[in-house]
Amino acid sequence: MKKILFIILITVLFFSCKKDLSNSFLPDPTLGINDTVWTSKPLTGGFIDSISRAINNTQLIVDSFDVSSDDRFKINSNLELFFSEHSCSLLNTNSSISSGNIKIELLALFKKGDYIKNLISTTSRKYLLQSAGSFFVYLTSNGQEVAMTANKSFTIKWATSSPNTSMNFYQGFPLTNFDSLFTWLQTYNGSITNWDSTSLGSPKHGYQISSQATNWISCSNLIDTSNGTTRLNVTLPLNYTNKNTIVFAAYTDKNTVVRLTTDFSTRSFYSLNVPLNSSITLISISLIDNQFYLGSRTVTVTNANRFSVNPVKSSPAEIISLLDGL
Repeated sequence: MKKILFIILITVLFFSCKKDLSNSFLPDPTLGINDTVWTSKPLTGGFIDSISRAINNTQLIVDSFDVSSDDRFKINSNLELFFSEHSCSLLNTNSSISSGNIKIELLALFKKGDYIKNLISTTSRKYLLQSAGSFFVYLTSNGQEVAMTANKSFTIKWATSSPNTSMNFYQGFPLTNFDSLFTWLQTYNGSITNWDSTSLGSPKHGYQISSQATNWISCSNLIDTSNGTTRLNVTLPLNYTNKNTIVFAAYTDKNTVVRLTTDFSTRSFYSLNVPLNSSITLISISLIDNQFYLGSRTVTVTNANRFSVNPVKSSPAEIISLLDGL
């Protein structure tokens, strides 16, 4: 009898332990980190906003000027704006505002990390741009958005070490999905000029944008692809999907940033028209279960073979630090 009871006890303990062990290895399907399913839909605005709020420490410059007189004001020693008198009208009208102050809100993007923090690519549709500077200019009068009066322009002037003489004027035009906020298109609503001067005995150089358009404007040009192009393909571990991850490519030798497109069929991220032998830093940013993950890898693109990126847990401060170093 004792022998039978002993066997029963051992059997119960065996199956009990087996049950506990099996449960400990079953992934919790409610956790985002265990979700490996991709979606055919664009990213949600909420996800985009959550990432942008966490990593975007770009300074929003707020100032004002008197619409009835010429106004030139310096943001810093290397950046200044100029508005001529009576150059603003209420949006969708051509009725010039005769008096009062115009509030200006300005974002200035110069570095590759600035673009990524704002989730913005330097691309014109599927073609890559290199940028010398991009700006968001938002004007209001008594809370109402205003625009430039017909045939009136404002200027943005900034210094840089080696200005390129082949830059063109681009505007940002919204897209209908969240895979990119907008695309840059070359228009005739502005122009780019180069300038030289001597300040305190030292020569300075830079660019000046003259623009009839507000909102997103840029000083950019198409990158050289004369030596041929290929497709850049990037994969991540299975639980980093197009629902929780965005991937950027930052070019080492030029001020070019592209946000990779998701490929639902191959569960990967890609970019087209990449110049052969480009040196690129791949950056993945993921937000899963309110935890950030960061992946980074520098590669040389010689063909369409896939590159893998392996993210690790990171804080927003660590992501910002990496972006500031690009």
